[in-house]
Amino acid sequence: MNYSLIDTHCHLDIIEKEGLPISETLSLSREKGVREILQIGIDYESSLRAQKISEISDDMKIHFTAGSHPADEISSEENDNIENFIRENISNPKFTGIGEIGLDYYHRVDSSREQEEVFRRFLSLSEELKCPVIIHSRSAKEETYNILKEYKNKAFGVLHCYTYDLEYALKFIELGYYISFSGIVVFKNAKELQETASSIPLSNILIETDAPFLSPPPNRGKRNDPTNLPYILEKIFELRNEKRHLIEESIFTNSQNFINRKAPNYA
Repeated sequence: MNYSLIDTHCHLDIIEKEGLPISETLSLSREKGVREILQIGIDYESSLRAQKISEISDDMKIHFTAGSHPADEISSEENDNIENFIRENISNPKFTGIGEIGLDYYHRVDSSREQEEVFRRFLSLSEELKCPVIIHSRSAKEETYNILKEYKNKAFGVLHCYTYDLEYALKFIELGYYISFSGIVVFKNAKELQETASSIPLSNILIETDAPFLSPPPNRGKRNDPTNLPYILEKIFELRNEKRHLIEESIFTNSQNFINRKAPNYA
């Protein structure tokens, strides 16, 4: 069965680097019901690529972001370039928002102060430009929440590839954020995450592949791509009590709203 799907977080350039041309990824994805893809920038060069990738297809809507990934050592000069690029593209209808940005204390715990400064910088830019943020947060749920709380009613966006618990999901939602589930939610041992997916408001749920990373079963361990998005949606079907068609329609609408810079529960 074909669904109507939007991959709200994908790295088509890295998929291509790992052997699958972008044109082939898009063709295969369309066959699985993927209608739109959000191509993510993680530094200046990848943000430039993301913009170019957004222009390559007439058959697939591709939007893009620009960001400064917290797990990478990105210089102040490069962050200046990223900010300028965001400002230059804020009127581009294919530009969605700022990210990945955030905190990663798993890979770079010794640079927490620097990460927090960059995080606040781009949250302030989001507030100024009124566009969403795409947040990477690893081993830093409390610190991420505390900083986002400073920007309540000022910034909004998504906790991408969410891996924390239900308590914090509800706290992030209260601040005005979507919660996005990747292939991890399909993993057999992801019980806490599955509880979160079953319990939070449907209006705040997005799904993503984060391809080429985190392939869901039955393709776990293989290179990921947007053709695996149906496995994530079907797991959400399994976990929730609403009718399948309502879940599919709601997640699709949420995803369109997010890509078009609208906060959850937008009226």
